[in-house]
Amino acid sequence: MDHFMDVGHVAETLPDLSEALEDPRLRQFGLVGGVGLVGVGALLSLAPASGQWLFWSYAVAATLVFIGVPLLCLGLAAPDPEPGSLFHLGIELTTTQRRAVALGSLCITVTPIVIAIGTPLGLPTLVLAIAAATAVLGSVLVLTGFVAWTSAAIADPSRH
Repeated sequence: MDHFMDVGHVAETLPDLSEALEDPRLRQFGLVGGVGLVGVGALLSLAPASGQWLFWSYAVAATLVFIGVPLLCLGLAAPDPEPGSLFHLGIELTTTQRRAVALGSLCITVTPIVIAIGTPLGLPTLVLAIAAATAVLGSVLVLTGFVAWTSAAIADPSRH
């Protein structure tokens, strides 16, 4: 059997989530990419459009924001670089908190995909309910990660 068909070989070659979340480059990529996507999405939603372009303008703007916000959250949750760096914010989450933020970001990113795939199937109420539940779950997970860090920072300011 070829290596790409062997499930065990593929599973061994997948990157570890902990290693990916500990990558210091994630802070710069997340902050710059997230702010950029949210900014472009916001500007696109403000641009005057009419007729058939109105729907597509808002659809693309919403998709950019739905991708930009989780990317921004991942950037904030990434390891803090050395003091003096442009991206040093003083936010240092634990591994569990980072995983909560990453899972929440994934849930938020999946929401527009659920709507885009599910709506043409003719189940708009069910699709919207699933998308809303996914977005709320993702938001709760992201907030849980950052609230846990904030409460630890308030409880023991000398550590942070």
